[in-house]
Amino acid sequence: MRVTHASVGSTDIMARRGDYLLHPFPGFVSGYDFIGIVEFIDRPAQSLGLSVGDRVAGVLPGMGAHATRLRVPSSLLVPVPDGLASEDAATLPLDGVTARHALDLLKPSPRALFINGVSGAVGLLAAQLAALDGVRVSGTASPASAALAMQYGAASFDYGDTQWPRQLLDQVGKVDGVIDHTGSRTLNSVVKRNGRIVRTAFGGPVGHQKAATAAGFAKTLVRRFAQPSEVVCSTPMYVAMKRRSYRRDLTKVLELADSGQLKPLDPVVYDVSHYREALDAAGQPASGKKVVLTFGE
Repeated sequence: MRVTHASVGSTDIMARRGDYLLHPFPGFVSGYDFIGIVEFIDRPAQSLGLSVGDRVAGVLPGMGAHATRLRVPSSLLVPVPDGLASEDAATLPLDGVTARHALDLLKPSPRALFINGVSGAVGLLAAQLAALDGVRVSGTASPASAALAMQYGAASFDYGDTQWPRQLLDQVGKVDGVIDHTGSRTLNSVVKRNGRIVRTAFGGPVGHQKAATAAGFAKTLVRRFAQPSEVVCSTPMYVAMKRRSYRRDLTKVLELADSGQLKPLDPVVYDVSHYREALDAAGQPASGKKVVLTFGE
């Protein structure tokens, strides 16, 4: 297939500086997700309803999407709805699947959800998907992005205020579930004993994020059966191990965006010839926006 668009995110930046646990060695192509045009298909692709010339979206279980052409299993691909612009669609595969999978890991479905970093890419999509499920959503955000979080259906608390856990308990009470990208133990105090924390990432200082991720992953595994329980949401592992479920999730996210029920992030488009500038922009993301590379239609 010929790649036309691919998103750029924090994992690409960490991998480029050698600080990403899943890509500890140099000599790789960055990028997890993409939009492209099918140029060649085999029989499995035909059985999935794909044809040459189709516009498709996908997430790779390993990096490599920042390339002009890809040879990928058809089980990674889903059609992009005709009404959805490619640059908008490119903001959705990795972050949208992560958001949907994280919500599904909160079974039974929560009535009250807290998203640590609700104004981030995954947070804003998860907030919308949860609201469509009838879930009450709140989360942490900066004062500058609080209004944006409200537009996406989430009440927000200032993450820079050390009193936000007390404010949450006073205004909302303990929540049924949490989606978190930092590994913070503070969150355990705001979740019901029978609730669950889903960890999508683990924060750490620059240069030490590989170690922080490894330690956070181990701690989360140990707390699998604690109260509240904790689980890891790893989209690359999900894509690698549960292709059918992944394709269902990506298809649904794209369909919701096409129908107007889910608002994609605003794409900030860079030609691939300006890849360094795109990385710099992704390192300082503006709330509600996503850096997207374009390789030409």
